[in-house]
Amino acid sequence: MGILGRVHEGREQLHWPSYGHTLGARVREIRKIRGYSQEELAEIVDMSRNAISNLERNENNNGKPGDPRLSTVYKLSWALDVPPAALLPAVGEKPQAICVDESLLVDVRWPAPRDEVLFDVPLTPPENPKRVGHQPPR
Repeated sequence: MGILGRVHEGREQLHWPSYGHTLGARVREIRKIRGYSQEELAEIVDMSRNAISNLERNENNNGKPGDPRLSTVYKLSWALDVPPAALLPAVGEKPQAICVDESLLVDVRWPAPRDEVLFDVPLTPPENPKRVGHQPPR
């Protein structure tokens, strides 16, 4: 038995679709709170509307569970004006076999007003970042 077999011996496999479902639900919920359509969010992060829809449903074009890249998570967090942790399920916890995190426990008014001194930026996001010349991180 190889080292990886020994490391994973006795451990349950993570059920990625449950984590992907939670990520997608959070993106959808925050997108709606921000008042963006899938098309508007896709334009801001330079993705297709279909890619946003797939991510929110945790699917890829083959009907299998999605597996977004880390850069996608950061682009979305930038566009939605939330820390990446607001999108990622079970942050701060050891991953379990199945993700049961179904609620958005992050204040979407980030940074919070008390953090204004830490961030030398306006606390209110622009109406539409694409229109005012802001670009997502690359």
